[in-house]
Amino acid sequence: MIIDEDALSEGVTPRIAARLIERHSAQTGRYKRLMDYYMGRHAIENRRRTSEGVPNNRLVCNHAKYIVDITKSYLLGNPVSYAVASGYDIETVKNSYAAQDIATLDGAIEKQMSIYGKSFELVYTDEHSEPKSVCLSPVNTFMVYDSTVDKEPLWGVHYFKRYGLDGSVIGTECLVCDKEAIYTFRGSGDSFGNMELSDISPHYFGDIPMIEYRNNEEEQGDYEQLISLIDAYNTLMSDRVNDKEQFVESFLFLKNMEIDGEQAKKLREERILMGYDENSSAQYLSKVMSEADIKVLADDLKQDIHRFAMVPDLSDQQFGTNLSGVAIKYKLMCFEQQVRSKERYFAKALKKRFELYVGYYSLKGSMQYVPVHRVDVVFTRNMPVNELEVSQMIQNLSGIATAETLLSQLSFVSDPEEEAELAKRERMTGGRSLTASDFKRKEN
Repeated sequence: MIIDEDALSEGVTPRIAARLIERHSAQTGRYKRLMDYYMGRHAIENRRRTSEGVPNNRLVCNHAKYIVDITKSYLLGNPVSYAVASGYDIETVKNSYAAQDIATLDGAIEKQMSIYGKSFELVYTDEHSEPKSVCLSPVNTFMVYDSTVDKEPLWGVHYFKRYGLDGSVIGTECLVCDKEAIYTFRGSGDSFGNMELSDISPHYFGDIPMIEYRNNEEEQGDYEQLISLIDAYNTLMSDRVNDKEQFVESFLFLKNMEIDGEQAKKLREERILMGYDENSSAQYLSKVMSEADIKVLADDLKQDIHRFAMVPDLSDQQFGTNLSGVAIKYKLMCFEQQVRSKERYFAKALKKRFELYVGYYSLKGSMQYVPVHRVDVVFTRNMPVNELEVSQMIQNLSGIATAETLLSQLSFVSDPEEEAELAKRERMTGGRSLTASDFKRKEN
């Protein structure tokens, strides 16, 4: 949300917070629709019968969930790692990340990015004065930027309603973050217009402790532009089942024959019909279905969904078990370009998180300050790997690239630096297993 800085000259006040919340709430309908499609609540479910006795199957083929989950697994199935330039130590930050299972948080953030087009993270300090992170939904969270060309962030805002045991609204609450403090506003009613300032807490992060993660430049979800195709596929599949059901329950046309209701019931049970006139006949009235045409249309819609989402259909026969690593990468090329675009935005936000953690720990005296440009965010694709090819590549490059660089190519090595040190110590002991005394001697 872009606001002219002069409009915020009063500072953080309940009135301004309420106006910003009112403006942001206008997007609630869009966010609800996007989440509905991920959860399988598609437009086809609202289709009504055209007349009594006509089948109305409403099938949901949830391509939206498939697109989001496959993208998330491909990008973050292997946890993000961090490489720092020599001379710097970031173990304090890495330990903090490990303690709170930051990989799970990354997955939640990426999932929201793929659904809504953006996500948010709030960094705060817990009761032990340790920094922690939490994922916030864009449904009730937003950033305020100034109107300059740099679009500098001014505030981070998170608002919500408080509910009682019976589910009724008992109040409202809003958190506004700037570079110095977190302001808490509370109201007793159902509206955010009657809030009052209840608390101001300094946060010591040195910058706004709220981070915006963008899915792309347009801030759109992965399947947002494909909803019409998804609806068309659902309609086609539903009508396909309807046609089958109508075919089974077709009308029986009798020529030169006359039966009453009791005879009709007996016919349905015994399925025997006798004609006493040489001109009498019986046949079902049904429309002729062309399964080949329907399948062609269904395949075309499905291919369009995957093509425009740039997410491959991994159940397709083109992904055989005998493909080489290069062949698989070629088939995933469009998907890889899409994911790389997401990766750039994601890495930028992760560096902002790192900067907040380092700023806090260095101020606390727990670690030396590390410039964010000295740290690289490393993503490892979660895809089948031919370990034999990788090992041959490592062997061929031995002596050309560093041991850490080569070890980073192995999917089962999570910390190349530590692995290189362990391998070095093992060579020093003649190949025998390392013991606690070996490490002690090395430290001495």
